[in-house]
Amino acid sequence: MTQPDIRLDSEALRAHARMVDEAARMSGEATSGAAYLDLHDEVYGEWPGKFFVPLINPAQDWALQELRSGTDATSHLAELLRAVADDADTTDSNAAQRFRNDR
Repeated sequence: MTQPDIRLDSEALRAHARMVDEAARMSGEATSGAAYLDLHDEVYGEWPGKFFVPLINPAQDWALQELRSGTDATSHLAELLRAVADDADTTDSNAAQRFRNDR
């Protein structure tokens, strides 16, 4: 049984990492919007806010933490994609150097 060829396009990985960076940026904007709502209870209105805010605060706090975690994870994924691309380039370069030295 033959081993399949593994082909890794490091530039495509870097391009994908840039798209993931953009997703993380957008997620960060959503997190900022949720944090604003969390800090400014008056956005719900004076009368409804007094009744509504105590009911939603636990869910709002949980949602804000989840948004922050998602943003951090998305940013980390972009970093990992760049690291894989760099490692692939290094491995390819080292293999090419060995082939040149073995001649």
